[in-house]
Amino acid sequence: METAQQDRPPASLLLGPMKYLYTGYFVGGCLVAFLATKFGDLAWEGHEQVTGAVGVVVGIAAVIWTWRNLRLRTLAMETIDELVAVTWPSKQETYTATSVVIATAVIASVIVFLLDRFWNWFTDLIYIAN
Repeated sequence: METAQQDRPPASLLLGPMKYLYTGYFVGGCLVAFLATKFGDLAWEGHEQVTGAVGVVVGIAAVIWTWRNLRLRTLAMETIDELVAVTWPSKQETYTATSVVIATAVIASVIVFLLDRFWNWFTDLIYIAN
């Protein structure tokens, strides 16, 4: 009995890329509920409980409306499918690329500093000679 329990993949793997869609809808609904509550508080001060409940209802309604919009859901799934197909760099590749960027920035800064000092010396030489 325990071997069947151990062979089962985690629940997040069973959802596949749909977990990103569900997470996006959840976060979007929370954001809409938060904004609706804040705008309700601005419009109707002193009634935080009512505006909070209205905000939650508006957030849930927004999630339901966007879920039923097939065009929007298809667009979201196409975007998720493209992001799943992306080859992300490894930790070592990211470390190497970051090191190259930092070294290049330091070298460029030193070159600009030296050019600035050179032109400062050169213009002082010209102005002092006149």
